[in-house]
Formats: sequence, structure tokens, C-alpha cells
Amino acid sequence: MGEVNRPTPRGTVVLPIRLRGMSTQHKFFDEQVETILLSEQKVVTRPRNLVEFETELHLTNLKNNVGGTFRVVWVNTQAPDGFHSLGLELLEPEGDLWETDLPPPPAEAETTPEAWLECHRCHQRLLTPVPEAAAPFVCEGFVVARHCERCKATTAWGFTTQGEPEVASPKPAEPIPQPREPAPAVPERKPGEDLRNKGRAPINMLVKVTRQKWGTTLEDICQTENVSRTGVYFLTSQNYDIGEQVKIVMPYKEGDVSIPVPARVVRQDSAKGSFQRGVALHLGEKKS
Repeated sequence: MGEVNRPTPRGTVVLPIRLRGMSTQHKFFDEQVETILLSEQKVVTRPRNLVEFETELHLTNLKNNVGGTFRVVWVNTQAPDGFHSLGLELLEPEGDLWETDLPPPPAEAETTPEAWLECHRCHQRLLTPVPEAAAPFVCEGFVVARHCERCKATTAWGFTTQGEPEVASPKPAEPIPQPREPAPAVPERKPGEDLRNKGRAPINMLVKVTRQKWGTTLEDICQTENVSRTGVYFLTSQNYDIGEQVKIVMPYKEGDVSIPVPARVVRQDSAKGSFQRGVALHLGEKKS
């Protein structure tokens, strides 16, 4: 019940790869795995570590040692044999990643399965095309990010059976409660709004954040939305991890000599209507 047609996927290419990133347990992992499906921009593989969709991972082709940054498009939370199926989309290559003749892309009809998906927040169910993944992978445990009209936000949607509510569900189908946002998106904030019982001033300044990720040093120059005595909130196109230790120069001016201050990531929001994220830092070393 509720399964999609599963033709044998085209694009099957087996290559040894190295996958590095942060797991759902907020632990850095470094795995050697293999590709299952491969195209110029997309990869399907099966690591042992479970990761969140929309996060960034670093992939290295072990045939030529060329790497690139990928975004997690979908995951399968089930791992009966200890491995999680994972769909990746290329964000930034560091060279010619594959250096091999890839199979021609499948026809549109082959790449767009249709399945029932359920919003993990409001539990509505929709029969919808799933262009993010090949049909064999859209099964029990499949999770993908989708915009939910009821929640008015991008939420996690998981594969489910037929669209009728489960008989054993104790919750009535109607009315559906208004979901509580984990944190307001940046555009909805009022200047000086005190969201965390600490006064924040709507100060806009350039800051430079230095990070250590995947064995390299990353720099992120961005603008603050507001600051407080112990924290700073800014917009960025990079993806940060909760608890990540960074260093920040504020205010930042190119050419000036400044001493960076240690800080820790305490929150990350999705800004509605934008690909940017809002990141909150707590200034100072992490207390042990």
C-alpha cells in the first residue's frame, strides 16, 4: 500500500568516495563509502551516519582526490542493515569531480516518482511528485524538505501510506492546531525586539566569522541584524552547526588589525523568502 512504481534506476555508477560532515548527533564523522547513483550534479550513497536534510557535507572522489561541497536533499531515517540512503546535490566543486563518462540522464518520466508524503508538523498527507529522488528510494523512512501551506514554512515530509488518516491515531483530523514556530524568521522581527529576555540593539555592522571545518579554515563576512552584551545575530548563506565553536571580529573592516573573539553557535533560523540563514552567536568560550 502506498508504494510507488520502482523501475531499475539509470545512472548506476559505483565509485569509492570519502564523506565528511556533522551527524544528527552533532558529531563530526569521516566515512569511506561508495556511490550508488551518480550524475553531474547529484549523488546517492549509503553512509552509516544519519544526517539532517539541508545540511552541507564534503565529498571527495577517492579515484582522483578531487572534492566538493554537497547539500543533503533527502535522507532515509531507517537503516535495517546499518546504512542510511542519502541523496546529495552539488553546491561547489573543487575541480573535475568525476573524470569519467557518466550515463545519460534518464527521461523525465523515469526521474519523477509519485508518492504519499506526510508533513511532520501538521500531519497533512498529499499525493505528490517527488523529483528529488529516484523511485527505488522513495520508500519507508524517506524524508525530504517541502514547503507546507498549512504550516506556512518549510518542513520535513516523510513517506507514508495512503492519504487517509490512520485508524489508530488518537488525534482528530480537524481542527488542525496552529504549529508553533521554533523561532521567528528574521524578516518578522521588530527592531529591538527582546526575544530571549536580553536587550538587543538593532545595530547593523560588518563582522567576520572564522570557522574550522573539514580540516580547513573558512571565513564568513556578513552583516549583523542585532547585537547584545553577550551575543550577536547575523545573516549568512553558510550553514552552521549548533554548538559549533567559531571566532568573530566585530566590527570588521578590511585591512584593519583586529583580535578575534571566541564564540559559540546557539541558534540557526531559516529566513522566509530568502536562501540566507539567521545565526545567533554567544560570545565567549564554552563553559565546561
